[in-house]
Amino acid sequence: MKVSVVVPAFNRANFLRETIASVLAQTYQNLELVIADDGSTDNTAEIARAFQDPRLVYLYQDNRGVSAALNLGWRSARGESIAVIGSDDVWLPECLQELVRALEQSPTIGVAYARAQGMNARGESLPQLVGAREKFPGQTLKSLVYGDFVCPIAVLIRRDALERVGGYDETLIANEDWDVWLRIARAHEIMFVPKILARYRFHAHNLTRTDSARMEQVMLDRVRVLDKFFAQPDIPADVLEIKSLAYRNVYLDWTIRHLEQRRWHKARQTFQAALSYSPARLRFLPRAIGVATFTLFLSKTAWGSRLAEKIVGARQRV
Repeated sequence: MKVSVVVPAFNRANFLRETIASVLAQTYQNLELVIADDGSTDNTAEIARAFQDPRLVYLYQDNRGVSAALNLGWRSARGESIAVIGSDDVWLPECLQELVRALEQSPTIGVAYARAQGMNARGESLPQLVGAREKFPGQTLKSLVYGDFVCPIAVLIRRDALERVGGYDETLIANEDWDVWLRIARAHEIMFVPKILARYRFHAHNLTRTDSARMEQVMLDRVRVLDKFFAQPDIPADVLEIKSLAYRNVYLDWTIRHLEQRRWHKARQTFQAALSYSPARLRFLPRAIGVATFTLFLSKTAWGSRLAEKIVGARQRV
């Protein structure tokens, strides 16, 4: 299976070299690497072209956003499957090999994904993990509606599945991956590889960690993804049952992001919205406190992350 690895890039010259090197060093070598430059004004092009590897393709477009860059990349690619990695992230050497092995298990699998370990701007490991098992075992679509659990930088997508849903929604500035998973999951399985196969970089210029106005746009897009999904006429009954919980979870996450930025008034507004979507408010309050405590504090410690892993694992075995 030939894999096309797409890297959407915008002014990430300080990290891009490490990203490219990690892809070209994969143990699985039947690949092409497509750098989709979304109108960078730094030396992104120079760094990409400095790699003397015939598998690397550099493409440029005027700045149109990450969704447009992803579409440029995969539509120009020649692989039977499409892998995605951020221009500031890194793959471990066996990432692609493991994901290909998972995707090849069955033609019904549309997406295979693994986990990523957090790291800071200097490349030092952080305890945060990205990517998890589905909330409701065996019910992928329902789990995705409840909340996005797919690691977006250690993922392999069957090309025909991506073509069938029309690619990425270019009206979204973020959450474009969640939107795609929701559409693919209506016809395909999504498979989890329970291994850490990538490193996800947390730094000051992450899309959701920039200015407050940008964060608001990102979260509004998350609401739009749900609005789009529930506007469809043929949503399965079991998924419709958790519609209010899906919106509740988005507004709770929005509240936590406001708390991170110490925007207390905004946090109160979004928390009230989360409460309005909660059918059992008394039971929701302890959960909200727990989620906020984990996200704001415990997830940033190694022991907190291990504790969460044990709790989630125990629940899924019940």
